[in-house]
Amino acid sequence: MYYRLTEDYALRAWKFVKHAFYHRFSAKPAGLDDETFELLLQCDGEHDIAPSEQTEKLVAAGFIAPCEKGCRLSEWSRFVKYDHRMVPAMNLMITGKCNYNCRHCFNAADNAEKMTEWDWDSLMDLFDQAAACGIHAVTLTGGEPLIYPRFMDAVREIYKRGMVLEKLTTNGYFLNKEILREFRNLNCDPEIKISFDGVGHHDWMRGHPGAEAKTLDVFRLCAAEGFKTMAQVQVFRGNLDSLYATVDTLDSIGVNTARLIRTTPVPRWVKNMPDGSLAPEEYFAIMLDLAESYMRGNHRMELIMWQFLVLYPQIKAFAMVDDVNPDGRWTPTAPVCLNNRSLIAVTCERNVVPCIQMADYASYFGYEYDNLRERSLKDIITAGRWHDAVCANHYKLREQSAECGKCPWFGHCGGGCRALAMLGSVEKTGKIDYFANDPFACIFFKGGWYDEVRRRLGEYTYPGSAAKTENHN
Repeated sequence: MYYRLTEDYALRAWKFVKHAFYHRFSAKPAGLDDETFELLLQCDGEHDIAPSEQTEKLVAAGFIAPCEKGCRLSEWSRFVKYDHRMVPAMNLMITGKCNYNCRHCFNAADNAEKMTEWDWDSLMDLFDQAAACGIHAVTLTGGEPLIYPRFMDAVREIYKRGMVLEKLTTNGYFLNKEILREFRNLNCDPEIKISFDGVGHHDWMRGHPGAEAKTLDVFRLCAAEGFKTMAQVQVFRGNLDSLYATVDTLDSIGVNTARLIRTTPVPRWVKNMPDGSLAPEEYFAIMLDLAESYMRGNHRMELIMWQFLVLYPQIKAFAMVDDVNPDGRWTPTAPVCLNNRSLIAVTCERNVVPCIQMADYASYFGYEYDNLRERSLKDIITAGRWHDAVCANHYKLREQSAECGKCPWFGHCGGGCRALAMLGSVEKTGKIDYFANDPFACIFFKGGWYDEVRRRLGEYTYPGSAAKTENHN
């Protein structure tokens, strides 16, 4: 009997991942055992395979289907083996332009040199390179990605290459029912991440009257159309009075997740609000008070507190972001950042960085990893500054950082966030150091917050079945 993979599945292999598959509309690849992988390789319409319990299970799961002899696989479903490391995702700043003029933004209108965007031919070449490297999931960000002149055409081109739009980071102003319906027509189901900086404060932060009402309406629209949403909320001295009202409002209108982010003191923010950023200890204290109140309310929305906590009210559990190894054990060969290791971040200036959060200040302080004007995407994934950074492991971090090397908490935090470590190194020495210690992780553990969180949130379970680290992308 003859079988072939159905149109929604494709077998893949990379340098250190031998047996994996993509589902067409899922973001990340999944692994396969040797026996199943070898069987699926034969499901190409050319090999005569005896029916078995395993083939029956694969047919029932929609993985394979009986076919006539010679019924060929689609181009996308054919097995591809790549000779480089697996990088399944790309975070792409498609434009630096924006219709808002946010007070904390490095890409704001008064930074004219940052207001660039991808020309169409270069963008299509990037998509071609990404597909050829086995990248499957794309996040579009900006600036404001929906201001890009051919935004929906770009989304269509992603799907033409068998890739998916995993996430969309936007201020929401241009998002409407027509775009969401077009997403549905493409089987495009991204998580839509929309900036919202607090009840009574959003208009001021974004420099745009009416932004708050508009954004809340867009959240309601996304919920009505069945799209998963995340609100990204800046936390600064000016909006502390409205934090609970903000998360309560977002929960009430159907937002799935709210991510509260301490506003980073980048140059433009310092100019606009010199004392606006919270010190780490202040931030932790305010977030813990909010977490305790939120825990005791009647909520459903997942609440992420940047570099601190994740609350899962539906299952009454919480996770501590910096406690990446709750058992306290570290693996020498583990990457210093699993998120960075699994995606490539690309700016509108064609710079390639370990994560998009590093892009602005790395460039500001004169440090570059790689650039697509100089090297191909495959070359960058294979070797160079970007490759060496994302492939760096915990052994190297402990070797390079004297503070991390001797810290008894290293097994829990794994060295913390590399973006914050770089920023902290600039503040301390004036130079960027990828292997510096993360000051937030140090304060969290050495300052007693690890124990304080467990004491204050004792009504929830920890680590709980849903425990996970914060998703930065």
